[in-house]
Amino acid sequence: MSREQAAGDGKKPEKTAQGRAVTDEREAVLIALLSYEKKQTFSNVLVKKTLDACGHMTDTERAFIKRLLEGVIERRQELDDLIRQYTGRSVSRLHPVVRQILRMGIYQILYMDAVPASAACNEAVLAAKRHGPARLSGFVNGVLRNIARDAEKGTVRRDVRDGDAESRPVPEFRAAMPEWLAQMWTQQLGAAEADRLMAALMEIRPVSIRLCGAPDETERENLLSSLREAGVLVEKGRWHPDHYTLRRTADLRRLPGFSEGRWTVQDESSMLAVEAAGLRGGETVYDVCAAPGGKSFFAADRLQTLPGGGGSVHAFDLTRRKTDRIREGARRLRLPNIAVAERDARIPVPAEEEGAADVLLCDLPCSGLGVMGKKRDIKYRASREGIRSLRNLQREILTNAVRYLKKGGVLLYSTCTISRAENEDNAAWIEKELGLVPEDLSPYLPEGIPGLRGATLQLLPHVHGTDGFFIARFRREE
Repeated sequence: MSREQAAGDGKKPEKTAQGRAVTDEREAVLIALLSYEKKQTFSNVLVKKTLDACGHMTDTERAFIKRLLEGVIERRQELDDLIRQYTGRSVSRLHPVVRQILRMGIYQILYMDAVPASAACNEAVLAAKRHGPARLSGFVNGVLRNIARDAEKGTVRRDVRDGDAESRPVPEFRAAMPEWLAQMWTQQLGAAEADRLMAALMEIRPVSIRLCGAPDETERENLLSSLREAGVLVEKGRWHPDHYTLRRTADLRRLPGFSEGRWTVQDESSMLAVEAAGLRGGETVYDVCAAPGGKSFFAADRLQTLPGGGGSVHAFDLTRRKTDRIREGARRLRLPNIAVAERDARIPVPAEEEGAADVLLCDLPCSGLGVMGKKRDIKYRASREGIRSLRNLQREILTNAVRYLKKGGVLLYSTCTISRAENEDNAAWIEKELGLVPEDLSPYLPEGIPGLRGATLQLLPHVHGTDGFFIARFRREE
């Protein structure tokens, strides 16, 4: 995409504090990070907003912005520990602009091989002179050049503090993870498995897509060829025949087939959650916390393309903003069999809808620890107390939502997290407290998929190549 094309798309360019348009990618990242620290916008929203505002830049420049912005947010804890080690002072005591410039500089030195350390240092000094107190540019230069020197020698130590204990060196993926979370996963999975999980969550993930409308082989190959001709690296998914991953992408909305609804963004884990329902055609499906709509879309698509067609999807979420996203997606994907409404999943089920659902999808609000690769800051927003609160909310919603389910109907419980309290413990609670019967998932999922334990499946990035995701299947007795 050329600068001229991007400039003509009607998007407002990013602005500096002085009101001028941003022309440099590092400046765009600095402005975004300062906004993030002040407004605490979710990182995935911030990245999209920043890239949209930098539509006048080249694809290469925008890719640099995405990499640096996501990386600084994701590794904030590790970067701040390094700043503390090299300056002898808390990051909170630094000028806000200097704090962000140091984070950006260290990330480039340690994790962006294509950026020479000298360039990272020089650009940081220029940024300090332009945006922060100019007198601190020498301080910035000294800190970054010391880190660059040690990085070249391989002597940079990544230390963390565990409570009041002394600092201790740890692998880089642990240094970027809250200690309580590393401990929880070590307890639940074992040390070796937890380390593999944390390393996988730090990897840069491709875009996951689902091909829509059950395309035949000719239609499939034509679409994939058009994506490749657009410069996209397309790879086949591991578990589902309609799943593919995309690399070297810029604006997804401009790629072949998107506006026509021939494909949509959806992780393979989310697709498997719908496959676990075992739809045969003609079912009434309820999705109680549906936004942004991926599972509703897949269920509706499947109902349309199964022999005989028929059936419908009823998608609910709490606010108009969320349901409008579902409506927009349903229009683009040409899915007239989705009915969308605003509804609080905790309020009593309308009497006329009790027992209406053949399939009930309950992908509920959760800690989101399985999607760190897409929402880089979610680990800093989670906590043990937050997980306990979410578990209580999940059970409140389940207690109410199960009334939608008819006798003999199927409930699919799922989350995009890796947390025993929200996953396996809730599955046991559904059986004990709601009286639903666990059903074996194996008839509905790919043969030989690891981690399947009867009615439950915990998907893990380092094992399955998907988001961290949990699926459990139950049936309401006749």
